[in-house]
Parts: sequence; C-alpha cells; structure tokens
Amino acid sequence: MTPFCQHAPIYNGCVKDDPRLLHALLSHRLLVLSNTLALAASRHYPRRFGVRLAEWRVIDALHAGRGITANEISRWLRTDKAWVGRSVDRLIAAGYVRRRPDPDHGRRILLTLSPKGERAYAAIASAARRRHKNLLDVLSAAERDLLERALAKLQMRASAMLDAPDLGFGRSR
Repeated sequence: MTPFCQHAPIYNGCVKDDPRLLHALLSHRLLVLSNTLALAASRHYPRRFGVRLAEWRVIDALHAGRGITANEISRWLRTDKAWVGRSVDRLIAAGYVRRRPDPDHGRRILLTLSPKGERAYAAIASAARRRHKNLLDVLSAAERDLLERALAKLQMRASAMLDAPDLGFGRSR
C-alpha cells in the first residue's frame, strides 16, 4: 500500500494487492471524486432545471463575468473551447444566453445571461450550495479549513507546473 493510500482507507482503490499506479495518484483520486459529483449533477440538473452540467458551468461563468467571451470561459474553466462553444450554442438556442458584439473590439462577441438565464442561475446555485454543504458536512470545521488551504496550494503548484518547460514531470532518467 502506498503512503498516500494508508491515510485514506475508505477509498476502495487503496487495496494492498492492487498493483495499479493510478489508484495511488492524487490526480486520479480527485478525478474519481469529481466524476462522482459530476455524475449526480448530470442526472439532476437536466431533470430539475432543464440544463446540462456543462451548460450550468457556462451559466455560472457568465453570471460571474457579466459580458465575457467564450474564450474567457474556456480559460477560467481550463477546458476545451469547442466544449464551451457547444454549450453556449445550446444555451442561446434555449434562451438562457444572449450574444452581442464587443463595442471595444470589432470581431469579439460578448456573452451575457438573459433574464431566463439569471433565473436558472439563482435556482441552480441554490441547489449547488445545498449539495456542497451536504458534502462538506462530513468534515469538521478544522478539516474544511485545511482542505481549502491544501487545495489552494495544490492549484497554485499545478498551475506553475503547467507553465514549466517539463510540465512538472521532471527530467526522465
């Protein structure tokens, strides 16, 4: 068992006889947690709110950005521009998002939420906050604070590694 897994006995991938490297990697464990949460949201949001999880992420970015481009959303979410573009197209067709030319830049298109989009944001944000609280209620206040600080440090490090010439992999030997 790897040292990382010794501290996480409830993670079913940390089994002494499991030879797979991925189960011991933080990136894999975060991916599995994220995918688990995303799976529930991808089942709930369309049924309850009529939007897909990807579309909710775009709605949230537009609410925060108030007149931003699809490229900016893609950078914020660190995701594929085509994925964002498809979500934006669906949201425009459904009346959640409006697009308009940027008066300061002739070729750029700014995106904003329509009144319908703002209503969707309010409803989904409320549900997302409830679920967030429900998830974190398993942790003590001290554990939540430690998690927040650790995630912030890890994100700063991962961003720096992304900008490094070796992408954080170091030199192969």
